[in-house]
Amino acid sequence: MTPEEDAAITADALNDPDNPPIDDDAEFMSWDEARARLLGRTQVALELDVVERFRRAGDDWQERIDALLREAAPAE
Repeated sequence: MTPEEDAAITADALNDPDNPPIDDDAEFMSWDEARARLLGRTQVALELDVVERFRRAGDDWQERIDALLREAAPAE
């Protein structure tokens, strides 16, 4: 891209209220973080030796762990 083409693209973007350029100091989040925010969930990483036992017992291991944790959690 030539400097002239870059300047023309930047000028067009600056004049487009529906598509402004991104600030140089803009911060981005991962897809997983955005999805968790939309779903109202918090992503947590745990190192548990029992996870492998759940995995070996079937593909629905995450759902089974979630159900057990919800049951064990204090009432809201």
